[in-house]
Amino acid sequence: MTPPVAKLAFFKLNVPDLAAARAFWERAFGFALVGGYDLPDFAEDILAIPGEEGAPQLMLVQTKPAGDVSIGPGHGPLGFICPDIAASFAHAQAEGAIVLMAPTDVGGVIVAMLASPQGHQIELVQILT
Repeated sequence: MTPPVAKLAFFKLNVPDLAAARAFWERAFGFALVGGYDLPDFAEDILAIPGEEGAPQLMLVQTKPAGDVSIGPGHGPLGFICPDIAASFAHAQAEGAIVLMAPTDVGGVIVAMLASPQGHQIELVQILT
């Protein structure tokens, strides 16, 4: 049986400080706020890369009151394809990203690992041609 069609729409990150998290993703990777919610139990910012609004969005969520958002071992990084990984890596680091692995050639692909100031892993990839 063929599964019903589904389209990947978003990635959601729980954050302890919504404004600080949004500022990091805007400055480090160029995301822009395209929507959001402010409800009694949580606030959520919806972010997208300008010009790529049809691509999966990044949603940042802060519970009210702010609760534990410890990041456990059962998650993976958000991945970004970068035409110039060195520039993207340096810029993200200058905006507060934590270096986990410097850009490394792993055989036809350069990979780097960072963490956001909130601790979410970020994987940068540059495909070598």
